[in-house]
Amino acid sequence: MPIPPSQFKNWSSPGADKGSKTAADKIQKILELDRSPIDQSDFIVRRQGSYKNTTHTRDNSDVDVIAKLTSAWWRDLSELESDEVDRYHDNNSSTDYGYTDFRQDVWNWIQTKFDRNVISWNGKAIEISKESGRLPDIDVDLVPCIEYRYYTNYPEYGEPDCDEGMAFKSRYGSEKIINYPALHYENGCDMHDNYKETVRIFKNARDYYNNHFDTLWTIGAHSYGIECLISNVPKRILKRSNRADRFYETLQFLDDADFSTFDQVSKMEPLFGDSNTQWNTDEADDLVTRLSEMWDDWNDKTANAQLLY
Repeated sequence: MPIPPSQFKNWSSPGADKGSKTAADKIQKILELDRSPIDQSDFIVRRQGSYKNTTHTRDNSDVDVIAKLTSAWWRDLSELESDEVDRYHDNNSSTDYGYTDFRQDVWNWIQTKFDRNVISWNGKAIEISKESGRLPDIDVDLVPCIEYRYYTNYPEYGEPDCDEGMAFKSRYGSEKIINYPALHYENGCDMHDNYKETVRIFKNARDYYNNHFDTLWTIGAHSYGIECLISNVPKRILKRSNRADRFYETLQFLDDADFSTFDQVSKMEPLFGDSNTQWNTDEADDLVTRLSEMWDDWNDKTANAQLLY
């Protein structure tokens, strides 16, 4: 027996937003205080990730917030001709205040505004607990980053063409991590109206499989990977109004698909590969296999499962 329509209705709805925008606004106000060491620089504070993209589910426990330095940037000039590269260097110079100073100033200032027992920075993001008392009922992952520009044209006259993103390093790492959250958001909004709902269905199905389905296996697919995976599903499938049919046809499509042709939602990089912003096909294959198993065995393997979704 396949998964009943009532289950898909529950899975399709976004989780409650416990104040993600309010949390981002409060972080921005803290960083912009007059005594802040970073008030000398130009920066923006924005939400990103599932809350920004409205693909969050009931299990989302934190909001991703970026503090992006915009008065300086890292860049990729590999698409430019040699004369364009020379023109870029003629028109731009280095800055005294860059990413290393900015991210350290952000961390130093956050430490003065929150108790040490509710903040930490060991990886990519500064983690701020909702137990701080200064935020809504939601944890914050704050990423200090710098603007990133991928140049495709640098004419002698007129404005250059570039795709803007963000770049950062983990606290103790040396490798640049580059992504394009604005393009991700814009492209996601341009897709069929059912795209984001389908993403939520697949995220919730993954969580249900891991937490409540009667199996020894778990699905390791991360949420960003699922968003990108579903963005490659044809519109003819996404536009299906019947959620059960859409879920099943999406699984069929993914089972037969050539993953080497899949892009990320931003369209700036293939989804699968070896870089630090790409996914591996093994986890994607496992997602499709396990969710297909859940579709086929729903009646048998939910007998002892607690239906919480």
